[in-house]
Amino acid sequence: MQKYFIQKEKRFWTNLVNNLMGQVFFLSAFIAVLSLFLITAYVFYNGIQVFKVVSLKDFIFGFEWEPVTRKLFGIFPMIITSFYVTIGALMLSAPLGIACAVFLAEIAPLSAQQIIRPAVQLLAGIPSVIFGLFGLSFIVPLIQTFAEVAGLSILAAIIILSVMILPTIISISEDAIRAVPKELKESSIALGTTKWQTIYGAILPASSSGLMTAITLSLGRAFGEAMAVKMVIGNTQTMPDFSPDTLFGLLSLARTLTTNIIGDIEYAEPGPHLQSLFATGAILFIFIIFTNAIYYLFLKKAYGVRRAQ
Repeated sequence: MQKYFIQKEKRFWTNLVNNLMGQVFFLSAFIAVLSLFLITAYVFYNGIQVFKVVSLKDFIFGFEWEPVTRKLFGIFPMIITSFYVTIGALMLSAPLGIACAVFLAEIAPLSAQQIIRPAVQLLAGIPSVIFGLFGLSFIVPLIQTFAEVAGLSILAAIIILSVMILPTIISISEDAIRAVPKELKESSIALGTTKWQTIYGAILPASSSGLMTAITLSLGRAFGEAMAVKMVIGNTQTMPDFSPDTLFGLLSLARTLTTNIIGDIEYAEPGPHLQSLFATGAILFIFIIFTNAIYYLFLKKAYGVRRAQ
């Protein structure tokens, strides 16, 4: 009888702890969702106010940004620059990051992995301002030496951003490649393929969803980076010069959406100027949501095709 009561009491405390922890986890999830909703609502509410002064069309497609003197709030050059810098950084870092992930997961000996993987993790922990200082003191003078320009440019921002997003691409891509079943690799090798043919023809296609996740998360990081980009891009409020003289805009001074916010927030007064910065943040937020939505649709379609097959 005593043993029965002891077991009953133990079950009571176990159920109590389980219920309590369930409530704690639910509360944590609720706070996270509520925080996201409040931030989004606050940014959009303040951003919408600027459209009492300027139309949405003029705001998005306007070429001039003079919010203090001329009350002009055109952000189109910044949108173009943001996409240019982000896509350029991905074009540099995605192949390099995926190649490094393949090397770590499939080729590198254990001794090399023990050196490279901590180095990648350390690179992910470096503050963005340190990358900006490195770009300002090394990349910018290097560009200035070879191109005989000021050095501050879109190219410098692309190089810095490509280094900053490398750890994200490498880490997620490596996990995706390691998650490929051993049976798939062994089956490919049993058919007489070489190691490279197995990697190219079996492992990479099987891990494509994970690789797309890495690229998408890196895109969001690159699109939203501000401090390091501001330090090396020149932060001018004009459309990049896409002529051959500037390597089709790579050597132009420019300003992105994020650098526009941190560049003006120091002196923006309450009113249309400050509201336009909130609107810029809202546009940035919409771009990120749109990109993620496209990715999820692509992923859903890819899984649907695989299941059908």
